[in-house]
Amino acid sequence: MGQITTNAIVLRRADYRENDRMLTLFSPTLGRIDALCRGCRRQKSPLMAASELFCSGEYVLYQARERTTVISCQIADSYYPLRADYERLSHGVYALELCGAAVQPAQENERLFLLLLRALAYLSYDTVAPRRVTAVFLMGMMSLLGFRPQVGRCAQCGMPIALDGRADDDYAAYFGAQAGGVLCEHCGAGGGVRLTAGEVRYLQEIMRRGLETLSEAGECSDALFGALRQMAQERLGVTIRSEKLLV
Repeated sequence: MGQITTNAIVLRRADYRENDRMLTLFSPTLGRIDALCRGCRRQKSPLMAASELFCSGEYVLYQARERTTVISCQIADSYYPLRADYERLSHGVYALELCGAAVQPAQENERLFLLLLRALAYLSYDTVAPRRVTAVFLMGMMSLLGFRPQVGRCAQCGMPIALDGRADDDYAAYFGAQAGGVLCEHCGAGGGVRLTAGEVRYLQEIMRRGLETLSEAGECSDALFGALRQMAQERLGVTIRSEKLLV
């Protein structure tokens, strides 16, 4: 109870009463926080920008027994360029909703917090395709939540995925959303998304180097991107409504 200061980012907002908003914040040390932001919808409110989606910074909160209230915020970044591009905006909103589903109150997760900020920075200030950013974010988030996708061995039988001598455009394996990773040609034959050797290598690079792979050429097919989203939704056990906005 009492006043606390924490870095945080706004994951959700909802208008409340005439001039207020209810915010869902993600703090790297305090997890998910529901907080009332009083008067932030007034035209000259110093909290107006701090109550917008994507706003990140140092929030000063007052925690009472029944409610947490935003007192002030020193804004670090609002990722404003996202708002000028619908595709990038939709991917950013999707990342926020994923974190809202993944993070629990009082659950520390600094690495996921930093991953989210870096992904939003790529979506806002870089020219890399939004789908690639989101694919890397999904793989990284699943790993941090304890659902590390298996990409070097078959997620079902454990056999190594053989890529030696295969050209990038040769079909080499499958991706199983329910299995949580790459499947060998035998285990994936009954279902899953068919992958080329190049796509398997791409997934392996993502798991090895994370967001650093975005500085190099690469692409994520429609089918693979859909499988990654399905995997995340099944692991989280919720429906991510903003997924339908992705383009």
